Parts: sequence; structure tokens; C-alpha cells
Amino acid sequence: MGKRLAVLLLTVLISVTLAGPAFAGVQIVIDKSTNRLQYWKDGILVKSFPIATGRDPSYTPEGLFKIVVKVVNPYYARKNIPGGSQQNPLGCRWLGLSIGGGGIYGIHGTNNPASIGTYASAGCIRMHNRDVIWLYDHTPLGTPVKIIRSHGVPEPRPKPQSVTIVVNGNKIPATIPVAPAGDGTPLLPLRTVFNALGYTLAWDGAASTIQVSKPGVNISIACVTGKVKVGPIEFTAKELTMVNGTTYAPGSLWQKALPSLQVLWNPQQRTVTFTSQPAAG
Repeated sequence: MGKRLAVLLLTVLISVTLAGPAFAGVQIVIDKSTNRLQYWKDGILVKSFPIATGRDPSYTPEGLFKIVVKVVNPYYARKNIPGGSQQNPLGCRWLGLSIGGGGIYGIHGTNNPASIGTYASAGCIRMHNRDVIWLYDHTPLGTPVKIIRSHGVPEPRPKPQSVTIVVNGNKIPATIPVAPAGDGTPLLPLRTVFNALGYTLAWDGAASTIQVSKPGVNISIACVTGKVKVGPIEFTAKELTMVNGTTYAPGSLWQKALPSLQVLWNPQQRTVTFTSQPAAG
């Protein structure tokens, strides 16, 4: 009995010794095979995010690393693009890894969310901007990051689909990104729809916002946070995203920002209809 108890205690001691460092605090696991990033805390999987990794398997190194630097609105030195710009391929956050001396590779946002889930980068790990903001806020410096390749098979990504946008009777063909809005309706090109409604758009680089206006109406849309302001009205367009330089938004953005506008989605005909309603007399 004493021998069995001793063996049991030794087994428990070995298990605790091996598991302790791996399950204490925060740990990030990146799987190149499935293009997923897992956020673990105290041995519990808290979040799992889709990511993009290297175009070639060798581009994103495998191994155990650490977060060594964190930057808000990182500057893209290669093409001299300032932080916060819509053209910045690093998105709104940078978490640098201890690879090759540190800071060369990182986990960052993107201005090309359609690439998420694919093998598209030069070695870094891309995330949706909304996801990398969460990761940035919850990841301390020194957090261990394990990059592996489990040899799983990534799910195939559907191709972008076409829709017809009808604005006050005028038809506008458009191609939409893969991801739909949260209610299942398609994301729509922001500039195309607003221009068809008679609005002009301007980019405010200092505030990272799109200014939409026409006589009597001014709308401010923050690209990083999705905050939309129309006079005293303020709300968040959570699915606001950018694909290949074009900003897309859910139909609910226009419905909330312009209450006199009716927005209808016909999934059978793949048609989104915008109709201006007459003001009450």
C-alpha cells in the first residue's frame, strides 16, 4: 500500500511540475495548419481567432517565442505609410515576437481582411482589426507564443459573391467580400452606396475617420472602432471592414444613420434595395 501511494504521489508531482508553466497565466498558440490563434489563460481556452500566415510554410517560423513589443497604430516603414492610415497593411495594432532578435515578425491587424483564413503574408500573423484590438488589450509583454503546424486541413474559403444594389430605382452591380454581416445580409461598398444617395466622402487621416456629407447632414465613421456619429446619434457598425482598399459596411449602418431610408435584402434575388421615404407632413 505504501509503495502504491508513493508511486501515486510521484506521478502527481511530475504532472504538476510539467503542467505548471504551460498552464499558468496567458499563453497564445498559433496553428499554421488551421490558421487559428488560440488565447489560453490558466489552462482554459478563452478565445479562438481566424488568422492569415505565411504564403509558404517556411515564412512563418515555428517554435516557442514571446511578445516583446506592443504598438498602437504601427508605422509601416517599408512603404513609409503612417499608422492609422487605411492603406497601412499592419492595421491598428502590432504585437512583436522574439523571432530573429525581436520585432521583425509580429501579430498585427490588416487592411485586407479577405486574406484572413488564407496563406497570404510574408511571415507575420494577420488578424481582423477588431480581433487584434482585443488581443492587444488582453496580452501582457512577455506572454509566451507557441507557433505549430498540426497538419490539420484548413476549411476552404468561399469566393466573393455578386449582389445588385438598387438605390431609388437605379441598379448598381457590386462584388461583396466573403464575410456577411452579423444578420446574414451582405456587406456593401460604403462609397458606392453613399455616392448613389448623393453624399460625398472625405478621409480624415489624423482621426482615421471617413467624413460623409451633403447639405444638412454630416456623418463621421471611425474605421478602427466602427463608431458612427450622425449629429447627436452614435452607434457602432461592428462589421465595418476594408478589402483591397474598399470599405464595406452592413445595411444596418445606413438604416441607423438615415432613419428615413428603407433598406431591404432579398436573398433569393441577391438584391439590396435602398428607398428614400418621404418626410412626414
